[in-house]
Amino acid sequence: MRRAYIAICFLFLVVLLLACTKGKEGQSASVPGDCQQFLDKYFDAWKSKDIATLQALSFYLSPEDRAKFPEGSLEIWRESKNKLVTENFEQVTREFGDFKGYEVLRAKTTTISPQDQFAANTIGSGIHTELVCKAKFSKKHNAHVGLHLIRETEGSQYIVAAWNFQAEP
Repeated sequence: MRRAYIAICFLFLVVLLLACTKGKEGQSASVPGDCQQFLDKYFDAWKSKDIATLQALSFYLSPEDRAKFPEGSLEIWRESKNKLVTENFEQVTREFGDFKGYEVLRAKTTTISPQDQFAANTIGSGIHTELVCKAKFSKKHNAHVGLHLIRETEGSQYIVAAWNFQAEP
């Protein structure tokens, strides 16, 4: 009798945990309108295989870091950055297939002021938005996409500072 009671309690906990997990996964997180516009532009570029737009929207370099580059080397950095964006796009497309759509699962925004020197020197001052999106692809149907977006000021454009794609568990 005691084993049956333990088994029923265990089963109840498993069902409860699965129900809670399903509910969280199905709800989209809200993001500010300008961030949503950026995400639409970014993921539309994935869908249409517009590498030039992905290159333009990817890899943040702070004004301080830009100023440290010797003359002429910023263009070399851009070329290598663009090559990396292209290689990453090709690898994700080979592994996951064509991009079909996305939804934002989690979003967190933090402002780092220049006065917070350690954080500003490490990841740059400005408005940082961390996102986890669920992306749908043609081969491996779902993947989680982690994006780290940066805006230098309230009115400036978002840039993808870092990203990763991971097959959904």
